[in-house]
Amino acid sequence: MISKEDIEHLKDLARVEFVEKETEKLAGDLGAILAHIDSLKDADVSGVAEAVRAIDLKNIFRKDESAARNVEADQYQTTIALISAFPEKHDAGHGTYLKVKSIL
Repeated sequence: MISKEDIEHLKDLARVEFVEKETEKLAGDLGAILAHIDSLKDADVSGVAEAVRAIDLKNIFRKDESAARNVEADQYQTTIALISAFPEKHDAGHGTYLKVKSIL
């Protein structure tokens, strides 16, 4: 059985408030839960194989490739042609900025 001091400590940790009736019910419920968990210690599992997961899953890995290597040659040429079509561009070292006419 859980003591009243244990319940008070749990209330402080959880930062919740209970009335006395709720504290008594919680003590009984927690006591029953802990008794059930304690009863699992007596279960005979000698014939049961260890299991990491309930179902057998396998990871499927893909080869790591750089995004630049995945670009097709024609897509690369299209990108270069598009960038070349802009009248003004600025290379900031970490990317090219393209300037367009104001529409407002």
